[in-house]
Amino acid sequence: MSPRVTLGHIWRWYWALWIANALDLLFTYTAAERGIGELNLILQPILLTPWPSVMKFAALALLGVGLTLVIPAGRRPARVLRLVRAATFVYLGLLGFHLVGLALSG
Repeated sequence: MSPRVTLGHIWRWYWALWIANALDLLFTYTAAERGIGELNLILQPILLTPWPSVMKFAALALLGVGLTLVIPAGRRPARVLRLVRAATFVYLGLLGFHLVGLALSG
């Protein structure tokens, strides 16, 4: 039997996701300064505007609001934890991709 999922587990992964997103933006802007093109077709035309930060952190804020509504309602906290953890791992993988690209360009 797996240990009981607590709100602390979910919120810790949520904040890890915030940090991973902030680092993603930092690495993206660092790559842009080095002349590396942006691969994300949606982000390309707005990369050097405030909109990437606004959209990213607005989405994370909405996720936080959603978590505050979903978790107390008793909606399967283990499933919520898996989803937040999966999103965090996706961003950690993306950070690895950034680091390799920055190391090769530097």
